[in-house]
Amino acid sequence: MVYNMSIKKKFLSIAIIAGLVSSVSCGAEPETSTTSESSSTVETTVEETEAETVEETTAEEETETEEETEPEEETDAEETEETEETGEILTNAELLSLINNLFGMVSDGTFENDLQTAKDWDIVDEDAEIDPDAEITAEFLVSSSMRATGMVSGSDSVDDIINFAVEKGVIDSTDLSAIDLTKAVDIVEKAQEAWTNQDFDTEINVELADGVIDLTDRMSASDVEIDGDKIKIPAEFADEITEGTVFIVPDDSSEISDGKAYVANSVTDNGDGTITISGNPADFEQVYASIG
Repeated sequence: MVYNMSIKKKFLSIAIIAGLVSSVSCGAEPETSTTSESSSTVETTVEETEAETVEETTAEEETETEEETEPEEETDAEETEETEETGEILTNAELLSLINNLFGMVSDGTFENDLQTAKDWDIVDEDAEIDPDAEITAEFLVSSSMRATGMVSGSDSVDDIINFAVEKGVIDSTDLSAIDLTKAVDIVEKAQEAWTNQDFDTEINVELADGVIDLTDRMSASDVEIDGDKIKIPAEFADEITEGTVFIVPDDSSEISDGKAYVANSVTDNGDGTITISGNPADFEQVYASIG
């Protein structure tokens, strides 16, 4: 009896020990799982934190870049606006070149030639000494532009020239300090328009260059047919006009005077009482010896 009880106790003890072992084993697994889940959660949290940090850093960099870029754009805009407002003032050389071009005077493009042309045409005084690189003055701008028209000359006073410029609408007032020198091109163009639209017969004296044949008083505009560079006129003038001749034919549509001037390249007898002249428009200096 005692023996059996001992066996039962042994088995019970073993069972209890086995249960405890099993209980310990079963309890270890949840702890391992919890640790794993915690580790996973920590890793996920770290990754999310790193991602948020990267995004915040990137956003801050973009913001700083935009803040650095915007002032530069504003500076560029301010510089452009300032340039548009101030413009550029012509030099004396640029002004004389502009006048020569607008008034049809021949030049090789050098300042020396432009200055000599200006002296020949009384645009500036014969003994004038002009710094080509210096910026123009209002007085030089107005006086040279008006003298180029032939309506005034170097013998006229500066005040008379300025008053005449106002009368012709070239400038708005006699106050030269009010002139915007960056608008010099506009003033020269207005002077050129005044010269173009003037009545040569009543306002100024014109002397034609040697050899120029003026037909405006010897035929009417209806006797002339102009087609491009071809000019058809009565054959009675065939002996007067040869290659290289500068001639003026009547033209009611001309804004400059009562006629148009050409340089003849060739003359063809049409056999019907007319001749056809192939020619090019004549330059200012080829037509006029002086205007004043």
